[in-house]
Amino acid sequence: MTAVLAVLVTAGALVTAVLLRPDEPDRALPGAGGVPTTAGAASECGPSACQVLGSQPVKGTTAELLADPEGGQAHLRFGGLGSDFVLESALAPMEVAVGQNSLQCVDGALAACLVHGDYQGGVIAELFVAPGDTWRQSDRLYFSDAGRVLLTQVVGDAAPEVVVVRHECASAAPAAPGCPRGPVLAEVFELSGKQAGCTKRYSVPSQLRGWPNVRLTEADLRPCPVS
Repeated sequence: MTAVLAVLVTAGALVTAVLLRPDEPDRALPGAGGVPTTAGAASECGPSACQVLGSQPVKGTTAELLADPEGGQAHLRFGGLGSDFVLESALAPMEVAVGQNSLQCVDGALAACLVHGDYQGGVIAELFVAPGDTWRQSDRLYFSDAGRVLLTQVVGDAAPEVVVVRHECASAAPAAPGCPRGPVLAEVFELSGKQAGCTKRYSVPSQLRGWPNVRLTEADLRPCPVS
């Protein structure tokens, strides 16, 4: 566990540097692996006992978001109370607080869950996928400077996609002077992290169909603008 935590802390530091540039929300996270904790560690979120903040049914079982009383030190438990299959979120060492609405799961032949929380004026999310019977963490994090990252079906296959709503201000940090608050677009990624495309530009996020539960189809996608 000491070695795993050290790796995650290092990954968190790398992600912090990357996310200062919102044009790179899908940069790989070196060393962010999915390593189950032991049963004893599953009851502890940092120095405090874990609390269940939210749960979602998926793949015939339950995914539960665990955290300390302040919403920190996030973990994801699969299998419900008593299960020892618990993955520590890469958001934990970044001091990202999660809440009751920070977990979203989509069931299916290829199931996935997102854990998200507020970060640097936007939202950062971590992806968990189950290509078979075992859950694992993606090696990428997704950042939205417009405050919305979600899982939804876009492309006509068996898997959901990750949708990241962001401002068209690719070369600047979120709070940089002169970075306009519009236009915005939705960038879509496959669960592998491969970019599937982007929508057209919109003046404000609420113009995206279904906002905040953005509903897109494959016909909405086009090549993403080059920064």
